[in-house]
Amino acid sequence: MESYSIFCYNASDYIKEIAKVGTNSDIQLYHRKDENIIMTFIEPIKYPEKVSSLTDSIYPSDIAIIKVSSINKDLGEVIIALDLMGKTRGFIIADEEKQPVIKKIIGNTSLKDYKFFTGKPMELIDEIKAMDIPRNGDQNLTVIDHFFKVKGVGTVALGFVLSGSISKHQKLVLSDLDREVEVRSIQMNDEDVDSAGAGSRVGLALKNIEPTDMERGMFLSDKPFEYAETIPGKVVPQTSLKLDLGDNFEIFVSDIMRFQRGKFENDHIILDKKIPVVKKTMVLSNNNMVPRIFGTINL
Repeated sequence: MESYSIFCYNASDYIKEIAKVGTNSDIQLYHRKDENIIMTFIEPIKYPEKVSSLTDSIYPSDIAIIKVSSINKDLGEVIIALDLMGKTRGFIIADEEKQPVIKKIIGNTSLKDYKFFTGKPMELIDEIKAMDIPRNGDQNLTVIDHFFKVKGVGTVALGFVLSGSISKHQKLVLSDLDREVEVRSIQMNDEDVDSAGAGSRVGLALKNIEPTDMERGMFLSDKPFEYAETIPGKVVPQTSLKLDLGDNFEIFVSDIMRFQRGKFENDHIILDKKIPVVKKTMVLSNNNMVPRIFGTINL
């Protein structure tokens, strides 16, 4: 069974025709099972007010869908976020007269190979199914985005398997707390399964953890985590931007499905709270800039 996670911007009219509404918070999830493929569509419904709604929706995605109604600053910020987060596969729904302008905008970004699409919603499903998504099996890594208590089941966490696989009865380390938890059961698309591979949207019944101890952006892994509280190095702006960062400049790390605050000081980012190191490059944001998502730094 293949599983694809798909970020969607301004395309809810398309998605509602082809998928079933699922979990809702500041991000809206939709689900569709089509033959041997399960698709999870992720929409940042609190964007543009809340930039973390955007970055949290992009982070676990394999594919992006952007519907262009108008070319404005919000679209520009979405393009910058997708570029900095390295999302190279996707579709742009746009009228033919807008396409030449969009091609120029995305020409030097990770979006340069996105396909333009003008067909019907069901035709988009066929395009998605034809895509080949490579998977990383080096480490079992699952990111958690929602969690709650279910009577008779206990703690349930919803998330995405980013790499490797996850199995029923497997014991894993929960990041931030560094606590061992056990996977009591796994559901995919409301069906019980014994295991789930990379790309899967999963519901996990977990033993040895309470929902009150959890937060979005925690990870489950079969290996211990390393953490960073200080990030030394050079901030690299997105190619279309120029930066002049002074000391005590407020900064947010926003590429691990959480929005972690810190400040820039003496060529270092000093974080308010440690973060698990699961990526070599982190995307940076500031709520008082335009665009708010502006660059990267290497851990």
